[in-house]
Amino acid sequence: MRAILSSEFPGHARPVAAGTTIFRAGDPPDCMYSLVEGVVEIVIKGIVVDTIPAGGIFGEMAVIEDDRRAATAVAKTDVKVIALDRQQFHELVRQSPAFALRIMRVLSDRVRRLNERLSRTLP
Repeated sequence: MRAILSSEFPGHARPVAAGTTIFRAGDPPDCMYSLVEGVVEIVIKGIVVDTIPAGGIFGEMAVIEDDRRAATAVAKTDVKVIALDRQQFHELVRQSPAFALRIMRVLSDRVRRLNERLSRTLP
């Protein structure tokens, strides 16, 4: 899995207890997150569709698309996250094409892993 350095995210990490819902499907696209520590599960209709380890990002789709959340994010373990709001995200993309490229690589990696999972379940 590709990672985005949490040092690229302005702000401080905040702790979130295991079992806490960080955001729900349908919530507004207020921010994305860098996972500094712990594990977060991404859930759609009760099914875990992705597991984000420390060093990963999540919630970026809603910020990029400026659309409601497509999934729910739940802290599987105690975690520490840094939030990056839409304005901060857009500013980082403008200031650092390398940051934008890393986001694209993370998204591409997720699509590739999903394709691999789907190919194992199809006849």
